[in-house]
Amino acid sequence: MKKIYSCVLVLASLLLFIMGNEAKWNLNEVPLFHEQSATAFAETIQSKPFITEKEFEQVLTLTNDQPIYMKQENLIRIGELQANQAVALIGEDEEYYEIRVGKMPAFIRKGQAKVEKNVMKVPVHSERLGAVKTAQQTPVYTEANRKSDVLIQLRKGYRYPVIQEEKDWYLIKVGERTGYIHKSTVKMDEGVPVLLYHQVLPRKQMKTEMSTISLESFEKQMAYLADEQFTTLTSQQLYDYLEGRLIVPEKALVITFDDGLLSSKEYAYPVLKQYGFTSPQHIISARIDREKDGPAFDGGGLLKYLNAEDLNEMKDVFQFEAHTCALHELGVESGAGLVFEHTEEEIIEDLQTNLQHVPSAVSIAYPYGQYNEEFIAAAKEVGLLIGYTTVEGYANMELSNYEVNRFGMTEKRSFKDFATYVDGDMRWP
Repeated sequence: MKKIYSCVLVLASLLLFIMGNEAKWNLNEVPLFHEQSATAFAETIQSKPFITEKEFEQVLTLTNDQPIYMKQENLIRIGELQANQAVALIGEDEEYYEIRVGKMPAFIRKGQAKVEKNVMKVPVHSERLGAVKTAQQTPVYTEANRKSDVLIQLRKGYRYPVIQEEKDWYLIKVGERTGYIHKSTVKMDEGVPVLLYHQVLPRKQMKTEMSTISLESFEKQMAYLADEQFTTLTSQQLYDYLEGRLIVPEKALVITFDDGLLSSKEYAYPVLKQYGFTSPQHIISARIDREKDGPAFDGGGLLKYLNAEDLNEMKDVFQFEAHTCALHELGVESGAGLVFEHTEEEIIEDLQTNLQHVPSAVSIAYPYGQYNEEFIAAAKEVGLLIGYTTVEGYANMELSNYEVNRFGMTEKRSFKDFATYVDGDMRWP
């Protein structure tokens, strides 16, 4: 009997041991975080294919090569779709088929072609990586192989959005399918130059170089841009470029003015108009009409600002943008921007007042270049799309659209620095 009892105890102990180990094994099977499982998950993500197949109801295939256009004020040719290459349609009218290049609508004149349901290879992800610049007509291949068929020829002298980088290739989205650009045929886009001006005065009137450039230097700079055939962009166009929704020329830039000073009407406006340039001008609405009947600013006295009538007269050159209503001041005690002493709700209220004077605004220039998370959140809340800083650099897709770099122009800047910057050759440590 004792032997039987002992055997029962041994069996019971063994069973408890097995169950205990099994329970431990189950706990390790489904951990909250387990290093091996995390590694396996990362490997799965990395090995997930970037290209997949998808069926489209309307796929266009051309019989002959056809130019592709984007629509601005007129049609601008941006490339040439090759014959026998299928691309997905997103729309059409009586004259044109509509496809997408990146996220931008593009148009192909109707001709000999067929439209049918078809399956194509498409990118799984299409987030922007950046843009590339073309120095010559550039082929986009159907595969990562220079012997493969050409899908589209890109036009010389433009910036095209790319979505992925794979070894020697950049990937671009054309008509919803993936195209391959060999790295040797393009240059990675450093970004669009954004110039910042405040005060423009004849040199003989200048009493300070702080935030001021002479009319003579400004005229020389604008003449250079015209001679080099630069195109000026609006803040809306810059936003679309940063979002991969607009293809812009290699020689494109933004010319911004801050504060809404009267000197921009007296001296900058005629020069910009002469060359057909446009410019976002950031207005401090609390200062509109300030010292309207006072003396003209000579570089050392009280600043004189634009009034509502001036804004209306210059809308053919300037797009009037936000620069706050009453927050363009420094704190008495802190010496920092007044915006830091206000809540997000108070900043929203100020910007809403500002926008009553500039209702078409899509951008904000931060006063003194100072901002914080609350300021950015307020700008988003009131519908602004771009935030301009005073940090030197180019406007590119690496940074937030609410932290756009600029390059401040004063009389202290050399013409060489100006030309180096707008030509895309400026580098910072």
